[in-house]
Amino acid sequence: MATVDAPRDVALTVSAAARLIGVSVSSLRAWAAAGQVPFCRTPGGHRRFLRSDLQSWLAERGGALPADHSQRPHGLRAGRVASSEASAAVARDHRDQVVAGAERLLEMSPLASRRASDARRARLERALDDLAHALESGDLGSGMRDAEWLAYRHGAGGWITNQPLGELLALTRSLERTVAVAIGSQAAVESVRRANDRLLASAAAGYAEGGRAREEVLDAA
Repeated sequence: MATVDAPRDVALTVSAAARLIGVSVSSLRAWAAAGQVPFCRTPGGHRRFLRSDLQSWLAERGGALPADHSQRPHGLRAGRVASSEASAAVARDHRDQVVAGAERLLEMSPLASRRASDARRARLERALDDLAHALESGDLGSGMRDAEWLAYRHGAGGWITNQPLGELLALTRSLERTVAVAIGSQAAVESVRRANDRLLASAAAGYAEGGRAREEVLDAA
């Protein structure tokens, strides 16, 4: 860790750096605290991430900084999907049905606990409410970050199965089925499916990254 002394470089806040590389703020903070991503400190002690350091860090892992988001069409933003008020309404109006369907799927899931509980039902209901809001607004950014961070914690904690992914998979599949029956529109089902796929990808990536972080800590011990 160094202090900011490169006037020609760009020192980014945690939130700006997280947006730049496409991860959640919580994940980036955790990686920095574990010494897995380079950062520096301002004279006041605030954590900053140099753009050049992030570029080198990504290059070492076979990645690269994304193109300037200000020059990209709004519809191509990673967290944006076509909004669907009808699908959002189904998620809210058929809330109990969707959650019950998810519970049935979880009874057969190899990715999560098969035992029903009040805590799990509360997680499913909260996730469905968030998903309904995302479908209505067309903005999945917050949900993707939350899914990534929750799964990252499970991976870093040494959980054998990706429970957040299992629960999210069951919930999204149940919602797809409910929308198909309630609306009968393939376009509506596809809008839900695209949103679901992005959330599931975030959860899978977070769990994998958490597992890698745990292995690095164990190897260094």
